[in-house]
Amino acid sequence: MRNHTMGRWGITRAALVVGVMLGPSVAVQASSIEIFSVGANNTEGLGSFTGSLEYVFDPFGDLDFLSVTLTNTSDPVNGGFITGFVFNIASADDEASATLTSGSHPFENLTDGGLNAQPFGNPFDAGAALGGAFLGGGSPTEGIAVGDTGIFEFDVMAFDAADLTARFLTDGPFEFNFIVRFKEFENGGSEKVPDRIIPLPPALVLGGLGLLGAMFGARRVRGSL
Repeated sequence: MRNHTMGRWGITRAALVVGVMLGPSVAVQASSIEIFSVGANNTEGLGSFTGSLEYVFDPFGDLDFLSVTLTNTSDPVNGGFITGFVFNIASADDEASATLTSGSHPFENLTDGGLNAQPFGNPFDAGAALGGAFLGGGSPTEGIAVGDTGIFEFDVMAFDAADLTARFLTDGPFEFNFIVRFKEFENGGSEKVPDRIIPLPPALVLGGLGLLGAMFGARRVRGSL
């Protein structure tokens, strides 16, 4: 599996800086939302998480991608590991897809047959998990431990990619359209946990990513001196 998250973010951040300098005629688009678990809707009431979803559409190149960040905030007394997640894609393209390209943990891309997240729905459109199985696969201890954070990047393919935002990960046919899987709690439990979102203003997203792009470029310049 390719591991190029930092490189792609560096390129895209630089493009966003150019977009901010040139004005609205440049169609580089970025959006971000914060997410958090919904305790009242957990299947077992054991796990919790926070995170963010970031989507970048770059008309200058093949850089339409999602970055999914998840932090395990479960009670450390009972432990537990995040072992996977699934989501839907609210696109007008029936063939829209999101394919895992890199990650901080050894999650694998999920395909048909591995996207069952009942009782929240089946099937979901995309996702990633240990062993390539949302319901169970691989060693749970290789997942995201309590207090740790995982970052995963997906390539996005859709004819309406320019119209999508990070919010499309939380829209879909079900009541909850982003579900996180937990396993290996100290009490032997496991569960599935849905999300809620906190949208961020587009200007804040672009400003933040642009600043990071400027910082990234400055580091590159200093490093070449």
